[in-house]
Amino acid sequence: METKYTHFHDHFFFYILVLVIIIVSIVSYCRFFVSRDYVVGYEGTCDPATGKCFMSCDDDACTKPDYYSEMQKYEPDLYRECGKDITDCEAASVCLPSDRKCSIIYCDKKTNDNDNTCQIPVGEPSDTQSDNQINPINNTSI
Repeated sequence: METKYTHFHDHFFFYILVLVIIIVSIVSYCRFFVSRDYVVGYEGTCDPATGKCFMSCDDDACTKPDYYSEMQKYEPDLYRECGKDITDCEAASVCLPSDRKCSIIYCDKKTNDNDNTCQIPVGEPSDTQSDNQINPINNTSI
């Protein structure tokens, strides 16, 4: 006599898959929302006069370029230093000695991509830009 319900071994893979998805969801929730164990990436401040900064523009004329470095910081350290809002926090743009996982990425040949250009400090040779790119500060060739 056959029942209308199938046997467990007929759907073994399905039950294992559902169990794995539930376990991964619980572990991820605990890691990201409870213990906050992850690294945050964001744009930090950068002075183009002293460092090799990434440069982006909001408009086509590039009247006011935005200079930045790429920051990566461990979330518990960042939250301890700045709280929930990091926009006006000076500690968010530097790696402090107490930071566990922190890095600042400046613009060079390895990190430059097609979306952003590098701004070389005054007085340094241009090793990452071509000769026909324009410096948006004084509209001269670099």
